[in-house]
Amino acid sequence: MRSYNRFTTDHTVHFETENQSGSAALYNLSSGGCMIELSDTEAEEGAPLIVTLKEGVEMPGHIVWRIGKNAGIKFEMPLHTKVVETFGYDEDEVFDRNDPRDRFGIPLVETRKTGSGYMG
Repeated sequence: MRSYNRFTTDHTVHFETENQSGSAALYNLSSGGCMIELSDTEAEEGAPLIVTLKEGVEMPGHIVWRIGKNAGIKFEMPLHTKVVETFGYDEDEVFDRNDPRDRFGIPLVETRKTGSGYMG
């Protein structure tokens, strides 16, 4: 179970490892950490790094997992919830406004006719 709420994002952040610095795609963010895409595939689990979320918000942490270029980062200290929320998608955004939804506002997902356990 996660300790913090995670927000999906589509921002670009700056990162610094011992060997490299540059821009990274920020895929999600919580008070405890984030997932980014690194161009440095040599950075290993446990490696320290700093993620600069925006000017004046530098979060030191370390890599806790790697899958390809994607890396899970755990921050040394929790990030304030209000800062995290500013990076999440805003409900006023239009990227999925026209998707079909049920009466509770939950997006309807197309059912696949293939896959494990399908008996159709």
